Parts: sequence; C-alpha cells; structure tokens
Amino acid sequence: MSSDIPIGLPGIVLQEVLSGLPSEKQFRELQAKLLGAFTIVPAAVDDHVEAARLRNVCTSKGVNVSGIDCLIAACAIAGGHELFAIDVDFEAIRRHSALKLLRVADVV
Repeated sequence: MSSDIPIGLPGIVLQEVLSGLPSEKQFRELQAKLLGAFTIVPAAVDDHVEAARLRNVCTSKGVNVSGIDCLIAACAIAGGHELFAIDVDFEAIRRHSALKLLRVADVV
C-alpha cells in the first residue's frame, strides 16, 4: 500500500482496541500511537440508522452479524471507503450491501 493513501479508523474500533488494557500507561501509549497514525472517523446519526438497516437486511437473509460490525460497515459505505478487515462478518455484510472490502492480497 502506498504511504500517501490515508487510513481511517472508525471511532468504535478505537474504543474496542483501547478497551481492556491492563494499565493506564499502556492505554495512554496506545492511544497516542493510534491517534498519531490514523484519522479517526466518528459515526454520524445516519451511520447508526444505516447500521440498523444493514443488520436487519442480513438477519432477514439468515445471516447473523454484530451491530458493531454493521456500524463499521455503514461508516465505510457512507464515506465511499474500502474496508480492510479479516472478520468473516464483513464478507457476509458485503454480500448484502454496497460495502467494498480491501483484500489482504491487495495490500501485500
């Protein structure tokens, strides 16, 4: 991947990554690294609404995906971004939405 391509980190992913760290020192160090390396992409109200719709669509097709993954997908769709993820839920969401996934082979 070219270094001039901006990489965003959804706010909810920032929260998940920072959650559960054993010490405040580790928390502060990782927080500084993440905030320095990524543009944080906050979810808008419309993203939350779209996430609920995506989850409903997937559920209606017999696919069980998490609400958090749907929120991450909704943010990527709304911004017209490709999402880099290895979680199989995102492939399921992609099959039922406009989500574009960046494949591992595309970045190596």
